[in-house]
Amino acid sequence: MKKPLFTLVLALLVSAIFSTVWNVNSIPGMAANFNNLDVACASSDVADYDTLYVYGAPSTYSDVTLTRPLTIIGPGYFLNQNPGLQNNLTPAKVANIIFNSGSSGSLVSGMTIYYLQANIPNIVVQRNYINRIGIYASNCIILQNFVNCEDWNGQSIYADMAANYLIANNFIAASTGECFHSTETCSGIFANNITNNSCLFYNADVYNCIFWFFGQGWEFSFSYNPATSFHHNVFRAISNWNWQTNANITGEGNLYDVPGDIYVATGSQDGYYQLFPGSSAIGAGINGQDCGIFGGLEPYRLSGIPAIPTIYEFTAPATGFVIPVQIKARSNN
Repeated sequence: MKKPLFTLVLALLVSAIFSTVWNVNSIPGMAANFNNLDVACASSDVADYDTLYVYGAPSTYSDVTLTRPLTIIGPGYFLNQNPGLQNNLTPAKVANIIFNSGSSGSLVSGMTIYYLQANIPNIVVQRNYINRIGIYASNCIILQNFVNCEDWNGQSIYADMAANYLIANNFIAASTGECFHSTETCSGIFANNITNNSCLFYNADVYNCIFWFFGQGWEFSFSYNPATSFHHNVFRAISNWNWQTNANITGEGNLYDVPGDIYVATGSQDGYYQLFPGSSAIGAGINGQDCGIFGGLEPYRLSGIPAIPTIYEFTAPATGFVIPVQIKARSNN
């Protein structure tokens, strides 16, 4: 299962490198190919598999419904909290992105999104800040995102008819609802994620995760069917809820009711979840990997910096006819 999904990510990244690149910037007076993201996605000038670089702006871009394969790349998020990653600290925000028939093979990365819905197979959602995600198709990849549902009783990730998914290295929070809800039509891998509230699994291979809960036991549920396997996870209860006696979870290498500090618990909103020295999650995963979003084969990247070179410092004098410009860039693979 892992190899075809990894091949899909690699193919999409390669296509992004060699495709035509279009700039989208909604700030008045700024040079760009398009001022509106929805117009760019629908333009006849933009070919299938082209790449749209979306610039950060104070306003929110209009909703997007994709009916052909495109790569959409924004600058990342929490940029003012993790200094030195981008020169422009403004995120690129869009209310809704919907992937409909014809958009299979699309990738979105580095964006701030209220709601994202995949209705077609082979969609990659990587390194975004998202309020809620809906998966209604097979072979979708949800990788290295910061998912934080603030809707009342909302579900951070809802999956239905989602066979062979890969959901990995995501921080998934729900203020009053479920972090992850799947139906019996779903199957896949759920690995190296951090969740802080209720989950419902069907037919899943769950490993290298950190499950923690901060509320009262009667508000919390953790359910799964017999075809779901749990191994090499860390379960941390932070109130009156005991994993072993309430959930009856068994599996190789699981750690239950883990005491003490797990995270550094300081710094940026996502850097907070780096593992504390001496954390029980260090080396607790498969083959000695770390549990949590910064472990495994595809570690989480601070601020969701896309997997392309980015300019993190730009220096030029304000006056003079000969302008020595200094640019610093880094690779973010």
